[in-house]
Amino acid sequence: MRTVVLAIAFTLGSITSLAQSSILSSEGVIYNTGTVVVRGDAIMSQTDIGGRVEYTRNVPSDSQLVAQITYFDVHFEGGSEKRLSDPSKVLIAGNLFSTRDALTRLALNTSSRIEVRGTISHYGVINPGAPLGLMIANGTVLQNIQGNGFVPMLTLNNAAGAAVTRGGGLRVGERLDLQLGRMQSTVADNLVVERDGWIWRSDDGSIDVQPVTDDRVNVRYYGDARVVGGPELPQDDFTLRQLVVANRAGVELPWNTHVNDSLILFGSIYTEPDMATRYTLTFTPAFDPFYDETLPEIDGIMVRTAIAPGRDIVMNSAFTTFAFADDAAMGNVARIELRSKPLTVPTPFSVGIDKVRRFFTLRMMDGARELVPDERFTATFGYSWRADFVRGYDSAAVVETIAELAGREDSLVLLRYNGENYVEEGTSQLATLRSANGAWRHSRSLGVVRNGDYAIGFPSSAQAFILYARLLLEGAVRRTGDDVARVMSNDLRQRNLVPATPPNEYPYTLDPLSQSIAVPTMPDSVVDWMVVELRSDAGGGTTYYRTVLLTTQGYLIEPITHTPVVLSGVAPGEYFIVFRHRNHLAVMTEARERIERTNTKFFDFTSGANVFGGAAAQRVVGTTNGSRIFALVAGDVTNDGEVRRNDQDAVWQRRTIEGYSLYDTDLDGIISTADWNRSWNNRGRTSAVPR
Repeated sequence: MRTVVLAIAFTLGSITSLAQSSILSSEGVIYNTGTVVVRGDAIMSQTDIGGRVEYTRNVPSDSQLVAQITYFDVHFEGGSEKRLSDPSKVLIAGNLFSTRDALTRLALNTSSRIEVRGTISHYGVINPGAPLGLMIANGTVLQNIQGNGFVPMLTLNNAAGAAVTRGGGLRVGERLDLQLGRMQSTVADNLVVERDGWIWRSDDGSIDVQPVTDDRVNVRYYGDARVVGGPELPQDDFTLRQLVVANRAGVELPWNTHVNDSLILFGSIYTEPDMATRYTLTFTPAFDPFYDETLPEIDGIMVRTAIAPGRDIVMNSAFTTFAFADDAAMGNVARIELRSKPLTVPTPFSVGIDKVRRFFTLRMMDGARELVPDERFTATFGYSWRADFVRGYDSAAVVETIAELAGREDSLVLLRYNGENYVEEGTSQLATLRSANGAWRHSRSLGVVRNGDYAIGFPSSAQAFILYARLLLEGAVRRTGDDVARVMSNDLRQRNLVPATPPNEYPYTLDPLSQSIAVPTMPDSVVDWMVVELRSDAGGGTTYYRTVLLTTQGYLIEPITHTPVVLSGVAPGEYFIVFRHRNHLAVMTEARERIERTNTKFFDFTSGANVFGGAAAQRVVGTTNGSRIFALVAGDVTNDGEVRRNDQDAVWQRRTIEGYSLYDTDLDGIISTADWNRSWNNRGRTSAVPR
């Protein structure tokens, strides 16, 4: 191999020998298969050059201009500062980029960068004392990185990865960016991230061993997919200063992690990678973490250690907080440990099924990390749950309000499990609030004095009761007589007349939450809307109302989930159960029924049994296997509990009108003489339900 030393001016192939270093100015093409040594400035119009090119000017008080083109091998040495000053160009090393020692200095401006597609052997210094200067390892095969030189920013962008070799020790001052590929490193062959430097990692990058750090380091995640954390995250309690989760899909912690400066979340952090493993995210500053657009959260255990009275201490989400009024209320609390599990049915499942799908475990700790006894602290617990999804960001799968609680979010309180049931803890401030983006429901419970498991919903003392009931509406029964089926017509649904929200009229106005119900997709089997009423006395007393749907088979279902009706939020006791429709006479159970989870009684009003007032409270519409079939009496369009002349007149005056109407007593979508006949045939009938 031939070595050519150029300390001359070179233009268009003419060479002039000079006694001192001058300029290599080439507007032609240099074909090189050996080594070209440049001791002066270099200006080349060609885009690439083969062989090896060395920049060796060694005058510490002077600089050397470097041609920013594509080299096969490029090497730097000598005390003159090597300048890459053209911000529009990139220096590329196809096979080797090398610098000799710490006396070798390279200067890059803000936009300049060095791309290496082969080996990096760096012992020099790039932009000493400045936070700019980018080197990218972007080859297509495994690249070697060696040397203990300094570079402000180093990016790995190579699917084949890179390997730190020969003792490693390359020092990164501002940012190590694990963009694409695996950085193969060991304890002996490792990178160094200097004090306050950043480690960036995308969902496509990784590193084998935690880089050597000088006291403290910052970590940032980015990309599209969820990242499983790795050695870029320090495992001790002190090194990690700032943690930024910029990828919306979030990060899974690989071990306990301490953040000692700032926590910025654009995506969530998951501390429990599987059912058997629980890690902890500890946040030590006195100020709070930042949750972008209030959507991300800490899914799992979060610990706050800078506890002070008189302010909200933000925990696992922007709306999950604790506050102590004063020192006396805080007591010995020096550490708050909260486990928040979204989309999780509170345990034990036997008493958690009618709660929001979010589960909390609270542990107030003292300075020795011992549990502070119950009633030795008094806190305000800001509780929250995902009540809606944000279109374009996530999906309906994140919604934690179960169907049984839909429309009742304003009444949900903070609950604590006492070993048997969930009971209200503290005093929840109602109604609950909706966040600006609609994603969260949140409120506060004052006077929380106990550790333990928490949920959001109605107290277990208000037992959830699954109502299994069947009834028929006379007006919707099309076939009568002997040997007919217990079935109704869905004419209104077939004509798309059943409204997605209950009509704003009696009896649906009895339910204060009926107008908050909106059915996403109305089932084909629906006949019409109905109201279920619970009353503590036959004549009224304490009452509760639920608006439900009635199917062609006569079953009552939840409007949103289309499952059997769940009655929750009801004080313990025994109740008469009343069933109401907009133009049929109401019916009621013969006796009070215990509202409790273990009661699985089926109320079949089509048999005529267990009806207040007996068989006369309904109308026989046919028989099946010799048994009579009963249905609610049609024709009460004035809603006064009686079928009288004024009902027939009201129907007659509106004949020929089409649509969803109170006066359509046969529920076919058209007011005709058939509707008048229904009311006329039932004249004089009254509801047995006391008003």
